[in-house]
Amino acid sequence: MKPLFSSDDEAKAAASPAAPVATPAPAFPPLVDPARSPDMLPASLSDPSPAPVVRVDISGIDDKAIESLGGSTGAGVAKVSAKLLGTVRASDADVFGAQLNELIAASKGLDPAKLRSGGLLSRVTNMFGSVKEKMLSQYQVVESRMDTLVSEMTRHANVHRNRIHDFDEMYKGLEMYYQGLDADVKKGEAWADRLRQAVAQQAAPANAFEAQQATELKRRLERLEKRIDDLKRAMLMATQMVPQIRLSQDNARALTDTFTDIVNVSIPAWRNVFSLYLLQLEAKQSAAVANAAYDATDAAFRAQADMLLENTETVARAKQRSLVSLETAQHVQAQLVTAFDKLEQISHEGQQRRKDELPKLQELERELIARFSTAAPAA
Repeated sequence: MKPLFSSDDEAKAAASPAAPVATPAPAFPPLVDPARSPDMLPASLSDPSPAPVVRVDISGIDDKAIESLGGSTGAGVAKVSAKLLGTVRASDADVFGAQLNELIAASKGLDPAKLRSGGLLSRVTNMFGSVKEKMLSQYQVVESRMDTLVSEMTRHANVHRNRIHDFDEMYKGLEMYYQGLDADVKKGEAWADRLRQAVAQQAAPANAFEAQQATELKRRLERLEKRIDDLKRAMLMATQMVPQIRLSQDNARALTDTFTDIVNVSIPAWRNVFSLYLLQLEAKQSAAVANAAYDATDAAFRAQADMLLENTETVARAKQRSLVSLETAQHVQAQLVTAFDKLEQISHEGQQRRKDELPKLQELERELIARFSTAAPAA
């Protein structure tokens, strides 16, 4: 395979000696036409050349042809990619993670400490029956979650097994895509050679129309060269995708083997581990029952001894108390003396207030008598 990016001389040397000429198709008229129609303006006519030159036919190399160059080659690989994207569900990984989390949560529920409730005596009486039943019920939940997890892992293994085939299809489509791009690049390079020859055959423009036609021809050549460069870059990206596809295919094989090993090896081991774990929990439960019984006995004796000491001290102190304490008698007498002192003080204050108010009352009485005495004769 020749290099994608090379100089013009190298590209010409690598090309075949006789490049095939595309069959002229109905398209835009050539920009440079040696046979000028007789109805052209006199200003656009140039002097007749003494030696006629065979012009290159570029009638099939127009803007539409350049635009469509390489356009049909990407349809096949796009269909393969669309097919792969259509088979992927974004929720697959979430469902798998949710099932695994539910299994872990259900496994944590096998701890007897989380299945007991109530006080010390209720734990001793109920531990032989209800806790074991709860543990067995929880283990059944774990078994159900494990069955669901096995189904999910099997489905994921099948998905990645199908991905191996999908990557093969993508590889074949990419190979066809590369070959189509290579053919389009060769076609574009042949077109570019013809356009370069047409540019080289142009004479000096005699007027603005011929100058514009020469400019448009050069721009068409530049656009074609840009298109060829884009197609070569697409070929480079296609070659870079080849190891990526194979690496992804190897990853799919590894994941298929991993999920298959989990289903065939890990899950049965998990079942054995959970069974042994349940037996160990039963042993742990029995030891907890024995320790709870001893703890209940110790707690009962300690509580009875503490209560006896408290009651004995309380009764003895109650027996030695007086009917009325000295502090109470002193308080009663102090309040009684204070009451008599308050009574004497209030009585003295009342007598003094009446004594002080007597002259004012007498003055008020004299003013009232005088007021009514002066008003009597007028009547």
